[in-house]
Amino acid sequence: MSREVNPGRRLAVYGLCFIFLAFLQLMLSLDRRYPTPDFLLVFPLLAALWTPGYDSFILGLAAGFICDYAAGIGYGPGMLVAMILSLCGNALARHGWKNYAARGSLLVAGATVVHTLIMSVFAWLTPLGQIDSSFVTAIRAALIPLPLKLLANLGGALLITAYFWLAFFKRQAGRGEADLAVNVTEVAHE
Repeated sequence: MSREVNPGRRLAVYGLCFIFLAFLQLMLSLDRRYPTPDFLLVFPLLAALWTPGYDSFILGLAAGFICDYAAGIGYGPGMLVAMILSLCGNALARHGWKNYAARGSLLVAGATVVHTLIMSVFAWLTPLGQIDSSFVTAIRAALIPLPLKLLANLGGALLITAYFWLAFFKRQAGRGEADLAVNVTEVAHE
């Protein structure tokens, strides 16, 4: 996919999905019996690979704000981390779409690990309770649920990828039936 897609279409696709996923993640976060995908982390990353450019930067900033706001912080580290991870996604998309599955899975897995570790460091630096804990204890507590969180985020990435494929589906001109292949063009970043 390229940035030449109609901006109105991109706004509609990203806006509807972003609002739905933010609501879904906030509702699913109330029940922690099973691991749920971090949609507000995965969505901007995949948007960076799907349509390289400034879209994921804005989506990462908005997703981080919603995460911080839901945690009771107006402006916090979530905005900064999500924005920087979205910029990393743009860097991976620099050479086009040739290895979307490999780049997407590595980006989601790496971002999940980095996000978990950075947020645990921020939580250790600014404890909200009166619990004194060591740095190693904070990192160990963050790494225990990481394998299930990785699987949940990869499953969420598959759902978002399927949504993007359907939303940006383009029929071939001049033919009556729909084409099952998506036209992909490389975008050169400056």
